[in-house]
Amino acid sequence: MQKGQIQAIYKELQTAWTAKAFLQKTGLKKKQILSVLEKEAWFTEIANIQNKKEISSQDILQMSQNTMYALSGGMPKRGWLQCVYESGIHQLYTEREDIQIEQKYQQAVFFYLETLRVFLKWEQQQIPFCRTSHFLFVTEQEQKDSPYAEEYQQFLKCFADGYVYELMRIGREIMPFDMVAHVAGVHMVAMHIARQLAVIGIPVDLRLVSGAAAIHDIGKYGCRENEVRRIPYLHYYYTDIWCKENGLSAIGHIAANHSTWDLELENLPVESLILIYADFRVKSSGKDANGKEIMTFYDLASSFQVILDKLDNVDDAKEKRYRHVYSRLEDFENYMKSLGVDTTLTKCEVAPKKQKQTALLNMEETVDIYKNTAISHNIRLMHKLSRELTFGNILEKARTTTDWKDTRSYLNIFAEYFTYMSQRQKQMTMAFLYELMFHREGDIRRQAADLLGNMIAHYDISYGKELPKNVDIILDETNSFLLWQKYLDMILLPDHKMIDKHKRWLGYGLKRVVTSLLENCKVENKRKYIVHLLSYYQKNCDAETAFVLADTIPSMPMDILQKKEIKQILLFLQSVLQIEHLELCAAILLALYDMADLFVWEKQCLDIVKKMVLAINQRTEISLQFLIYEIKQKYHLEQIKQTVSEKDIFTEPRVVSDIFLENLKAATPWKIKIINTQLLYARIEKGISMPKLHIATHLSNLLKISEQVSVRHYAGETLVRLAPLLSLDERNEVAIELTKGLEMGEFEFSKYIPQYLGQFALYLHPEELDEFLHNLEDLLHSTNDRIASVALDTCGVMLQYYQKYQSRFPEMTISYETRKKTIMGMLLCGFANYQEEVKREAFWIVGHELFGTEKLTMTEKKDVFAFMAKKMLMLVEQKDISELSFFNHTAGWNFMYRFISAYLFEKNTFTFSEPQKIAFFPGTFDPFTFGHQEIAREIRDMGFTVYLALDEFSWSKKAQPHMVRRDILNMSVAKEENIYLFPEDTPINIANPVDLKRLRELFPNKEVYMVAGSDVVKNASSYKGEAVEHSILTFPHVIFKRETQTPTTEEPISYDMIANTVLELKLPVHFEDISSTRIRENIDCNRDISNLIDTVAQNYIYDRGLYLREPQYKQLLQTKSVEIAHIQNSRVFKETILQGNLATEDIEFLMQAMHTEDSCATVVFDIEGKHRPDGIMVYRQLSTTELYHEFEDMLVASHIRENTSGKIVLITAYFITKQSKITDVEQILLTETLAKCLREDFTYTIFLQKGREISQECKNVLERQGFVKLPAHLGHQDMYVVDMKNPVVLHRNVQTAIKEPFNTNPRVLHVLQEAHHRFQQALTKLYPGELVISFDTGILYNRLIELITAANDMPKEVLPVRTLGKKMCVPFGKILKGMVIPNTVTKVLHTEKIFDPYIRSFRIAEFPEYLSLESQVKTIKSFHRPVILVDELLHKGYRIKKLNPIFKKAGVEIDRLIVGVLSGRGRDLMEIEGRNIESAYFIPSMRIWFVETSMYPFIGGDGIDTDTEVKGNFLKGVNLILPYVMPGFIRNASKESIYDLSMVCLQNAKEILIVLEEEYQALYQRNLTLGRLSEVVIWPRIPDKGSCVKYHYHLAASTYVKNDMEQLMRLEHLVK
Repeated sequence: MQKGQIQAIYKELQTAWTAKAFLQKTGLKKKQILSVLEKEAWFTEIANIQNKKEISSQDILQMSQNTMYALSGGMPKRGWLQCVYESGIHQLYTEREDIQIEQKYQQAVFFYLETLRVFLKWEQQQIPFCRTSHFLFVTEQEQKDSPYAEEYQQFLKCFADGYVYELMRIGREIMPFDMVAHVAGVHMVAMHIARQLAVIGIPVDLRLVSGAAAIHDIGKYGCRENEVRRIPYLHYYYTDIWCKENGLSAIGHIAANHSTWDLELENLPVESLILIYADFRVKSSGKDANGKEIMTFYDLASSFQVILDKLDNVDDAKEKRYRHVYSRLEDFENYMKSLGVDTTLTKCEVAPKKQKQTALLNMEETVDIYKNTAISHNIRLMHKLSRELTFGNILEKARTTTDWKDTRSYLNIFAEYFTYMSQRQKQMTMAFLYELMFHREGDIRRQAADLLGNMIAHYDISYGKELPKNVDIILDETNSFLLWQKYLDMILLPDHKMIDKHKRWLGYGLKRVVTSLLENCKVENKRKYIVHLLSYYQKNCDAETAFVLADTIPSMPMDILQKKEIKQILLFLQSVLQIEHLELCAAILLALYDMADLFVWEKQCLDIVKKMVLAINQRTEISLQFLIYEIKQKYHLEQIKQTVSEKDIFTEPRVVSDIFLENLKAATPWKIKIINTQLLYARIEKGISMPKLHIATHLSNLLKISEQVSVRHYAGETLVRLAPLLSLDERNEVAIELTKGLEMGEFEFSKYIPQYLGQFALYLHPEELDEFLHNLEDLLHSTNDRIASVALDTCGVMLQYYQKYQSRFPEMTISYETRKKTIMGMLLCGFANYQEEVKREAFWIVGHELFGTEKLTMTEKKDVFAFMAKKMLMLVEQKDISELSFFNHTAGWNFMYRFISAYLFEKNTFTFSEPQKIAFFPGTFDPFTFGHQEIAREIRDMGFTVYLALDEFSWSKKAQPHMVRRDILNMSVAKEENIYLFPEDTPINIANPVDLKRLRELFPNKEVYMVAGSDVVKNASSYKGEAVEHSILTFPHVIFKRETQTPTTEEPISYDMIANTVLELKLPVHFEDISSTRIRENIDCNRDISNLIDTVAQNYIYDRGLYLREPQYKQLLQTKSVEIAHIQNSRVFKETILQGNLATEDIEFLMQAMHTEDSCATVVFDIEGKHRPDGIMVYRQLSTTELYHEFEDMLVASHIRENTSGKIVLITAYFITKQSKITDVEQILLTETLAKCLREDFTYTIFLQKGREISQECKNVLERQGFVKLPAHLGHQDMYVVDMKNPVVLHRNVQTAIKEPFNTNPRVLHVLQEAHHRFQQALTKLYPGELVISFDTGILYNRLIELITAANDMPKEVLPVRTLGKKMCVPFGKILKGMVIPNTVTKVLHTEKIFDPYIRSFRIAEFPEYLSLESQVKTIKSFHRPVILVDELLHKGYRIKKLNPIFKKAGVEIDRLIVGVLSGRGRDLMEIEGRNIESAYFIPSMRIWFVETSMYPFIGGDGIDTDTEVKGNFLKGVNLILPYVMPGFIRNASKESIYDLSMVCLQNAKEILIVLEEEYQALYQRNLTLGRLSEVVIWPRIPDKGSCVKYHYHLAASTYVKNDMEQLMRLEHLVK
C-alpha cells in the first residue's frame, strides 16, 4: 500500500473519530480521543492489511484493541467482538432485556464500529462488487421524483446510525449464520430486478425496494434468546416494530410482509412481489469446511425444493398450499421474462423480447398472455391505489361521475382492492360509500351498503404473522367497532338538513350493511357489532326509524342473541305497533314470522305475539291478512279469527285484480308490494286456478317500472319461479314483453331486466329460444350503448344458467353447443363494439359474471375460455382505454387469472384442440361485407383456421385507413370461431416469394392454403409467371368462384398453373352481388346497408362519416394545362409572343425589354389554348455599378445599395392576356420568375416598367409577395423592391383538403382565392420588405410529375396499355395523398407531426388510424422496388430523419428524394447523408414555411398528444395561431403582425366554412353541422381546447370559428 493511501485512510479515520455526532454519542472530547491514538502504530496496522482481499472484523479489532483498552480501561469477559455485536443489537432493540450492557465499554464499542465502517467503505472501493457482502443503494440521480425520497433518506440515516451493515459483517465471523450474505444477496437480486423493470416503464419505486430489501431481516436482531427457534416466524413482527419506531412506514410495510405466504394476498404492490421473489431465491445451502454458512443464489424451482425441505411438518395440505403460492411467484417471474428482464443475474441490461402477435398464439401461449396481462394490470393499479395523491384523485373522479355505470365500476374496484388500502384510504372510501347510500340509483345504494358493511368488518389491521408471547399490539386508534357506531348513528340519525327521501334510502340500506358486516366479520366479533345495534331497540323513534329497525331484524343472526335481547326486540316491536303505519305493520309481521322458532315455545313471548297479531288483525289490508295467516300457521294460533277469511285471501278472484291495481300505484309502500307478490305466488302454489300469464305480465311490469329496487328484484325472482308453471306459448309471450323492456333504452327501467330475463329465457322451447337470441342480437347492434349493454348483460346471465337448459329440453348435443357458442359470440361482439361503454360492459360481464361466479363449474369456465380467450385478447388489445376502463379491465383480468391459476393447479394443464390447416385470405376489405364473411365461414367449416389479411398492396385503391378497416373487420368476425385477423405488422405480398416463405414459417407444422377469387387467379400477374420456390403457385389454394361476374360463354378457368391442391367453393348468388361500389352508393344516399355488412359496422361507418362521397380509386394525377417556359434567346422569344395574337404595341414593348443585354423571360402557356402565351415577364441581372445608369437617380441608386447585398434582378416587363383562362395567372407568373431567380442566387428584386403604367392587379400581386413601393421622395412612382435573402414560403393547398364536388365548386374556389390573398397580405406584415413566395399545389404537382416520371424512366402522360416503371413513388408528407402518379406504383407513407400538449416540442409518427411507421415501411419493402421518396418540402428534415433508420432497418432501397421545395439547409442534410435529391424549386435560405391548411381550424392543422375525445371521423388538432397557441416558430416578428395573421387565418377559415355550409345546404337540403363536416373536408381537425371543453356536433364549424375570433379579440390589448 502506498504511503499516500495509508495517510488518506488515517485521515478518514481521524475525521470519523472526531466527528461531532460521534463525540456526542460517546461523550468523548476531541482532545481525549486524539490523546489515546498512536499515529505510527496505526500507520503500521493500516499497512498490514494491504494484502487482504476482504476486510475482517477480527483484523480491525487487532489494530483497534489498544485504543479500545485505553478508552474502557479493560476488556469484556466475552471478548470484544461479542460485546460489540450485542451492544449494537441492543441499540437497535433497546427492549432486549436479555442482553446485558456494560456502560464502561460503550465508548470503545462505538470507536470500533466507526473504525470498522471506514475500512469497510475502503474495501468496497478496492475490490469488485461482491453480491453477498456489498450494497448498491439508490443514487440521487435515480427516480428523482419518487414520493418516498424523504423516507429513503431517513432509512439510510437509520441504517448508518444503527451500524446495521457493520453488525452483519461482525455476525458473519462470530455467528453460525451469515446474515449479511443473505440480506446483501436479497438486496442485489431485488435491485437487479427493480432497476430493469423501472427502465421498461413498470411503476416500481427503487427506494422502496432498496430500503425494504436491506432491512427485511433486521427483525431477527429483535428476537430474544428464548425465541431463537421461532426466529423464522417472529422476525416479521420485530422488523415492523423497528421500522415504525424509525418513521419508515412505507418501507416497513414492504419489509415486514415478505413472507412467501403473503402471496396468498393476490393483489400486492410490485415492490412486495420483488422482495418476496428475491428472498425466495437467496438461500443457505449448508456449511463450508470452517462451519460457515454458504449462501446460494438458486433458480426458482430449486429454491422451492430447498424451502419445502426446510418446512416444519409438511403434510399434503401444507405442500399444496405452498405449491399454490409458488405458482404465483413463478407467474411473476415469467411475466418479467416476457418483458426481457434478466432473471439469471448474469446481465443488467433489459433484452426486450419480440412479442408474438396475438393472432398467431397457440392456446398455451394465450394462457401465458392472460397471466402476464393480469399481473401487469394489477401492478399498475396497485401503484395508483397505494399512493395517497393518486388514490384521492380516483376517489374524487368516482364522486363526481354522473353515469351510474361508471360509479359501479369504481365500486367494483374498491370492493376488489380495499383490503390493500391504508386505514386513511379506507376511511375516505367509507365516507364516499355513505354518500352513495342515498344515490338516485337503487342498485348503487345496495352495492354501496354491501361494501360499507364489508369494509367495516375488515377495517381492523389484522397482524397475519406470529406474535411473541405476551404481546398485545394496538395497530390503529380507530377500530371497526368505533366506525360501526359512527355509521350506524349516521344512518339512523342522519343530519337534519337531509331531505326525507334520502333519509328513507339511507334507512332501507341498513339491513344490507348489517348483513354484509355480519357475513364478513370474524365470528368472535359478531356480538360486539350486534350489541350497539340492539341499543337502538331501547329508544323511542319515529315511524320511519321504527320501520328501518323492524326491517333489519331478519338480518340479525338470532342464534348469537341472548334471551333478554330477543325479548327486548319483541318488546320494541310491540311498542312501535302503536304507531299507525301500514308499512311498519308489515315489517313487524315479517319480523315475527322470521322469529317464530324463538317465540313459539316461550309462553310469555307467545302472549305478546298474540296481542300484536290481534292488534294488527283489525286492519283489513289483504297483504297484512295474508301475513297474519302465515303467522297463525307458524305459531299455531288457529284460534285467532281473521278479519279476512282464509277463503277470501286465497280464492276470492277480486283479490288478484286488487293486488294488480295496488302494486302499480306509486303510493303503495314497497313492502306491501312484495307481500302482495308473495300472496300471488302462494295462491298458485296452493293449486288455486289463477291467470298465470296475467300474473307473469304483472310481474314483468313490476320488474320494469317499480320505483323501489327491492320490489323489482322480488318480482324478477318470482317471475323466474313462475316460468316452469307457464305454457310454452305463455313463456314466449312474457319473454317478448321483457325484451321490449330492454329496448326502452332508459337504464332506470331496463337495467334490472337482464338478471331475470336471462334465466327466464332458458325456459323457452329451443326454436323460440333461437328466435329470442336473434332478437337479442338485434338489440346488441343498437347505436344506443345502454340498449347494447343490457343485451350483453342478458347474454351473461344466460351463460351462467345455460347448463340447466339441456335437462329441460333434451336436444342433440351439437345444437346445444352451437347455441352456447352463439351466446358467447354475442359477448365477443361487445368487445368489438366501437362504443367504449359497451366494451367495458362486455369485459365486466366476462370477468365478473362468468369467470368470477361460482355458478359455473371449472369445466364450464374452461369451455368459455377455450372459445373466447384468443379472440377476446385480440379485441381488448386494440386501442388505448380510459382510466375507468383500465380499472374495470383490471378487475376482470383478476377474475380470469384466478380461474387460470385454479384450473392449472387442479388439472395441471389446459387441453385445447385447434385446426391444423391455415387459410390465408388477403383482401382490401374496404369494407368487409357479408360476402367476405360467408367465404370465411365456409372455409372455416371445411376445417381451417382462417386468417383475414388486410391487403395494403392494392395501391391504386383509395381505401380507408388500415385501422378503420381493421375495426370494421373485428366487428364483423368477432363472434366467429377460428376466424382471426392476420397481424398488421407482418405484410405479406402474394407476389413476393420472400414474404410467402415468411408466411409459411409463421405456422410451423401446419399447411397454409391461399384463398383467392377465381377472377384474381385469372387476371393477377402473380399467377402468370413460372412457379419458383415459395411463390404463390406452390401453395395449396381455396378458390371461390365468382360466377355472376363471368359470362356464361367463357370457358371455365383453369387452375393448372397451381402446383398444389386446389379446393373450390361457390357462394350463393345474393352474396356474390354484394360489392364495395354498391355499399358506397347506399352510404352516399344514407340508406340502410345492414343487409350488406355487419350492423354494428354499419353504425360505425355512419357514426364516423366514413365512405361519404369518397371515390373507390385514387385520382390519377395528370399534368395541368399550364406550362412554364424560361427563354433567354430573343429570337425564340419573338416567335413565342407572335403565336399569342398580341397587340403590336404589346409586342414592341416586350421585344424592347428583351433586347436589353442578358435579359430572360418567363412565359406561362395554356396548353389547351394551342400553346399561346397567357403571361410574360422579362427580367435581367443588374449589377450595383449599373444602378445609376439604369435609374438616372442618385437617391434611388443609393437607397438600393444600402438595402441590398448580393445579386440584383430587375423585372422590366410584365404582360397578361385579358382572355386568359388560367386562374391566378399573375401569381403563377411572378412565382415562377422569382423561384428561378432564387435558384440562381438572386437576393434582391426590383420591379420597374419603363414607358408603361403598372396595372392595379399587378400592384396587388407585387404587394402580396412582399414588394414595397419605393418611397415617393425618391422620385420613382412605380418602382417596387423586395429583399429575397430569406423568403417566407407559402404552400397553397386548401383545395386538396376538400372533397368533391365542393373542390371544383365556383363559389368555393372563389372564396379560397380570396382567403389566399388575405393570407399572403398578412404574411407580408411579419417581415416587411421581405419576399413572401406562394407555391400553388397544381403547379407544384406539375413539376413533381415531371421529375418523378423522369426518375422512373416513364412518360408523364398515361400510356394506353398499362405499363409501370420499375421504381415506386412514396410520398411521405402532406402531399399527393389519394393520388397516383402516371405509370408509377404510388404508395403513400402516412406520417404526422404530433405536438406535445404544451406545444414545446413535436415528434413524427404515423398518421392517425394508419399502421405504425415500421409496419408501413415493411409494406413498402414488400413491393420489392427501388423507392422514390416524395415530399412537399425539405428544410430541417424532421420527417426524413425519423424515417431514415426505419428504412435502413427494413432494407428499403432508396433511389432518390424528390421534393417540391428544397432549402439550402435541406440540400446540405442530404449531402451529409449521401442521398440523391431533386426538387421542383430551390430556396437557398428559407426564413419560414407555411402550409395554408395547417393554419385553418377545422380544415387542417397538426396533431397533438392529448386525452381529449373526439367523435366521428375527426382528428385532434392544433393550429399554430392565436388564440389556440402563441406561434413560437414565428421568430423576430412583431406581436401585432402575429395577432393580425392569426385573425386573418380565423377569418379565412370562417369564410371558407360558411361557403361550404351554404353550398352543402343547397346540394343536400340539410345543414352542414360539425358532425357532418367530414362529408366535405377530407380530414377535419377539431382544435384542441383541453379535455374539459366539449364540442356540440349539431352546431356548424363556422360558429366555433366565430367564437374563437371573439376570444382572440379579447387578447388584442396584449399585443396592440
